[in-house]
Amino acid sequence: MDETLNEKIRGLGIAREVTKFISAIDSLATTVETAMDSLVPAHRSAHKEYDNYVEKYGTITESGGKKSVRMRSHVHCHDFGVIERRLDRIHASQYVVPQTFLVALVSRYDSLLGGIVKVLLQLRPEVLKSSEKALTFAQLVDFDSIEAARDFVIEKEIENLLRKSHAEQFEWLEKKFDIQLRKDLPSWPDFVEVTERRNLFVHADGVVSSQYIANCIAEGVILAPETKKGTVLSVNQTYFRKAHRVLLELGVKLAQVLWRKVAPSEAEDADEHLLLLTADLLVDGKYEIATVLLDFADTTLEKRHASEWYRLTFLTDRALAYKLAGNKKKCTEILAHQDWSAVDDSFKLAEDVLSDRFESPARLMRKIGAAGVRRKGDYLHSPLYSDFRKSPLFASAFADIFGSESHEEHLVIEEPSESKPN
Repeated sequence: MDETLNEKIRGLGIAREVTKFISAIDSLATTVETAMDSLVPAHRSAHKEYDNYVEKYGTITESGGKKSVRMRSHVHCHDFGVIERRLDRIHASQYVVPQTFLVALVSRYDSLLGGIVKVLLQLRPEVLKSSEKALTFAQLVDFDSIEAARDFVIEKEIENLLRKSHAEQFEWLEKKFDIQLRKDLPSWPDFVEVTERRNLFVHADGVVSSQYIANCIAEGVILAPETKKGTVLSVNQTYFRKAHRVLLELGVKLAQVLWRKVAPSEAEDADEHLLLLTADLLVDGKYEIATVLLDFADTTLEKRHASEWYRLTFLTDRALAYKLAGNKKKCTEILAHQDWSAVDDSFKLAEDVLSDRFESPARLMRKIGAAGVRRKGDYLHSPLYSDFRKSPLFASAFADIFGSESHEEHLVIEEPSESKPN
């Protein structure tokens, strides 16, 4: 995709907030995986040091079902205490670290919500007419303009919103923007459970409360049978990955639906941003979340795309996501719902490639030529052509269109520069 267009899309208000959000939670996911992986050998090493020291300088005794360690001298007691505390800290970190990252994950979602609402209220300031925030005359005269006063009210409105529970926040959004957000949202119970678990870690050290249970049940969460009041919850890497996926899905869907509702004239920008986002997921091999978002784009948003080109692009990308995920049957089912006889050659090409018919794509490549919508970079790097690129038919067609140079060209990638956080 053209870099100028790329930058234009990423610079838009809601798109910018979503891009920052995804970058932040992806960095958290990467860091927690690294941290947890490093803690395993650290814990093993500390435990080995502990066992070796006890074996060399101590004696294990048992009384009343409890084990204790007796050291040979005061010096050994001191050194053993240092080793024991180090082991305890590393052991505790295996629980504390992922909990802390989960809290940070939900905090990034809260930041996204605040950013989205700020943009929406700037686009639709009339929503503020029903705001409960009233300005005194003394406050009003301190502002240089009506716009400054409006921005103040927006900030206060957002502050009040973020103090509400996450379920109440959705109620506020639905009421303010006259839209249903939780209907046909299968991930809603998972989202509620993640945010309620975050509250337990912040306020109750992970100990299940009656409020956690009541809030979860009220929103359709199916709790594990062993989850009772007083149970201590934790976070492992599997749970964190699920939480990351749920928040990414819900954050993107929320942004897309509200963006199209409040600013329907920006449907093309919304489509373009969603295409960029899902394309990145496919390139990164994140097929599970890619299929979820492309299902949403191809079904929920089917009649709200800016043009037929976007609808067909989301459809073919959805089929591609399932194929890459190993579900060829679903890919075929998606393709079967479209009449391909009357579509543009570029989409006929995509359908042929997805159906593993390689002779026809080679012919269509030549027909489309170098000036078509399928550019040289698409042929070389898009996962759509990953299997087709292995065929000699592809190499021959590519050479005919772009010259005799090999299609296995090398890319020159600039080393990323350090950037300051926004």
